[in-house]
Amino acid sequence: MSPERVFQVLTFAALLAGAWLYGDYWKKVGAADGGGEAAASLREVNAKLTLEIDELKSELANVRSMLSKGPFPIPEDLIAYVEKDLGMVFLNAPSAKRASPDALRTAAEKNINLVRGRNKLVLENISWELLGLIPSDQNLLGQLIAIETQGARGLFDLTTGEILLSEDYDPQSIPDSAILVRLLTQQLTFQYHPRKEWKTRDEWQAWQATFFGAAESTRQRYQRSRSVSEQGVIWKDPEQTRSDLLLTLSPSMQGFSNFPYLDGQDYAGFHYIDTREAYLKMFREPAATTAAVIHPKRPAIDPVEISFEEPESILLGRDNLGELGLRIWLEPYIGTDPASKLAANWRGDQYQLLDEKETPILTWQIEMATIESADELVEQVRKFRIPPMKETQAGRTFTITSLGTRVTFTNSPQPA
Repeated sequence: MSPERVFQVLTFAALLAGAWLYGDYWKKVGAADGGGEAAASLREVNAKLTLEIDELKSELANVRSMLSKGPFPIPEDLIAYVEKDLGMVFLNAPSAKRASPDALRTAAEKNINLVRGRNKLVLENISWELLGLIPSDQNLLGQLIAIETQGARGLFDLTTGEILLSEDYDPQSIPDSAILVRLLTQQLTFQYHPRKEWKTRDEWQAWQATFFGAAESTRQRYQRSRSVSEQGVIWKDPEQTRSDLLLTLSPSMQGFSNFPYLDGQDYAGFHYIDTREAYLKMFREPAATTAAVIHPKRPAIDPVEISFEEPESILLGRDNLGELGLRIWLEPYIGTDPASKLAANWRGDQYQLLDEKETPILTWQIEMATIESADELVEQVRKFRIPPMKETQAGRTFTITSLGTRVTFTNSPQPA
């Protein structure tokens, strides 16, 4: 008998035994109302009940420990579905295991450090605050870990290529099984196209949207296929906690976090309904920019390279946000459709963070498609006072100017 089956049997036995002992206990409570001898007997039964429950808890803890160390038995029908849907076969046997909440958080942090690096993430935290993407005094790493793990049924570990399933993952649940299908899709595509390094945030977001978006598409196709045989059944989202958490965070965190599952899913779907070869080519040659993901019908654009003069101050770091970052920056103020239309004129960007006498200075340069779109970007930012950070960043100056198609935004200390 598999460890998973043993766990289910023991759980059921624990519930059954607990119910029986509970009923027997209250029968004797009624009998104990008549005298001291019965009360003494009741205390003996109570002690026995406590011992039985402790033993059951110990057994369940042992089985849970065994499950976390051993492999999780992945149903063959899920493996077959994923292989058929993608047109690939696993190069190595798919692997998954149970993981405690702490283990899931550790794996999420490892993923984030692999993608961004701990130092880059610290600089990103400062830069996003200076850009007004997040409020002051935010812990970006903590928020990213929470988004990946809070209420999650599992995650894919990019550092090991392994699937980790939460302790409350239910193999009998169709929505939970659909999430395992999503994770298996990530594992299968990663076996064929492993990646450990991304030059910029925009490149990472584009890669993530390609692969995670495809995995989300497969999950939804699987769940719809099961809906046909389960007429009238309405399933709740088993990971609703993640959506609830995002609603408490800044719009930018919502935008960056949902991009793979919204735009990325649309991008994967565009190639999926084209041809099988187009779909497989999407993985071989993934989008290099979020602009390519957002506009799958448009020929890919090589971003304009932006270079800064060598600074006199200490250079802390450089990165870019892409069309996605520009769109997210504008959305809360000018609206979703206007922001999307204006950001579609993105042709390249880069920001740099400097340290001048222990004071950060941020400069963000954005290349637009036309002089008109560059002028419009400056006009909209000034009109809506983007970003509205005067209260949280007193003593700083914000400027935005354009020269031809190049827009420059700066956040620097006010002159002494």
